[in-house]
Amino acid sequence: MKKLCCTALILLGLVGCRRSSNTKEVVLYTSIDEPVARPIIDAFTQKTGIKVVLKTDTEASKTAGLVETLRAEKANPQADVFWNNEPFHTINLAEEGVLTAYDSPSASETLAVYKDPAHRWAANGLRQRMIATAPDATGITCVEDLADPKYKGKVCMANPAFGTTSGHVAALFIKWGPEKGTKFLRDLKANDIKLLGGNSEVVKQVAGRNCVAGLTDNDDVDSMIAEGGKLKGVPARLRDGIGTLAIPCTVGMVNGAKHPAEARQLIDYLLSKEVEDELLKAKFAVASARGKSVADFMEVDYGQVAKMMPRAVDEARKILEGRE
Repeated sequence: MKKLCCTALILLGLVGCRRSSNTKEVVLYTSIDEPVARPIIDAFTQKTGIKVVLKTDTEASKTAGLVETLRAEKANPQADVFWNNEPFHTINLAEEGVLTAYDSPSASETLAVYKDPAHRWAANGLRQRMIATAPDATGITCVEDLADPKYKGKVCMANPAFGTTSGHVAALFIKWGPEKGTKFLRDLKANDIKLLGGNSEVVKQVAGRNCVAGLTDNDDVDSMIAEGGKLKGVPARLRDGIGTLAIPCTVGMVNGAKHPAEARQLIDYLLSKEVEDELLKAKFAVASARGKSVADFMEVDYGQVAKMMPRAVDEARKILEGRE
């Protein structure tokens, strides 16, 4: 009898192990803020039964850290899907062969400007660059105002080596040309702009009245206001009538993904209107990547900006860190 019981327990254990090994999973690297990403991922698992192994990034190295990890793992990919909070690093990864083509049906309604013709990435939900200002600040209506001498020592921005600031600087180089872009950076340096560890630090400094204004993203402004911070957000337009930079959230499949079928299911979900609605509801995104947008966005070729980014970031760091 004892032998029978032991045999039964062993068999049950083997069945349990077999079930465990058959559990479907997918590995997702994401720079989307975890409080926003987690409920979306949990809903996907609930719908599909697919476990998502989630790897996120720190605020200080937002996006750039994951990008370097993906590059380092290119010969032996550990991730299946990359869900990025901006398009520029995604585009460069695609050009380097880190991402592979997958034409998701969920991207069929996405505007052409917000997806790769070669199907290596597509966008869902648009963020935008903002100027966070103190509630009583006046006269700050465009990016160029941050270089006004009357705000000397009172403006801030995230280090251009990381996050959406990298793409923003590169977009200015594209819209203005490198010469004007470099001059603007020198004007900011002359105005004693403060370089901070991330966009969330920018809104903290403005809400704390340590700065009058700073460049950041819409979701950071909204998060600080929700926490009771006293500040307001102004779209980061340019003086000559050019709108603010839209920052599409992008999704791509990693080349050599170890769980390709599950990766495609996750990509379809992340690019769905259901998820875009969740990003809008959470105030992470401000506009849809589908259909005509009513927002005042800068017209820009995201591929050109991505190509310009290494040069623009190098110039920005050299100038703003005082290494010229």
